[in-house]
Amino acid sequence: MRKLEILLVVLFMTAGIFSANAQTKSKIGVINIGELLKVMPEYDSVMVAYQTKYDQMQKDLQQLYSEFETKQSALAKDQDNLTEMMKSIRMQELDDLKNRIQNFQDGAQVELNKFVEAKQAPILKKIRTAVNEVAIENGFTHILNNSQDQVLYYAEAFDILPLVMKKLNLKEKPVSVGQ
Repeated sequence: MRKLEILLVVLFMTAGIFSANAQTKSKIGVINIGELLKVMPEYDSVMVAYQTKYDQMQKDLQQLYSEFETKQSALAKDQDNLTEMMKSIRMQELDDLKNRIQNFQDGAQVELNKFVEAKQAPILKKIRTAVNEVAIENGFTHILNNSQDQVLYYAEAFDILPLVMKKLNLKEKPVSVGQ
């Protein structure tokens, strides 16, 4: 009788282990969010807005450079006729302008990044919703983003990009020469 009880306990434990293993089986999908983002219709307007902002910042930076060059030329031209104090003041102005140019460059990059992130946020939310729906509909337990080649290998059968594009009613844009 004791052997039967032990056998039943072992049998239940074994069944529990197999059941737990069956429940933890993973199905992993892979998608390249960067590739999907580029075929979203809203992406083109984000890139146009980015280019407009970038061009304006380049124009502003060029104005700062022109101001610097003008002041530098004036100092070189007037150097022999200036007092030491005035030379020092003008050199300080040039140093200050150099610092403003550097601060502008640093700040412009941060501002552009924030600008793009804000413009892309609704698109990425739409993508994330579609990815979640596709994952649930197809029984995936994990979806990996392969946008930056962080996934070194995956079988193409696990690429859910076509499923998400279908969910979003997207057709793949033709790849233009030079991309």
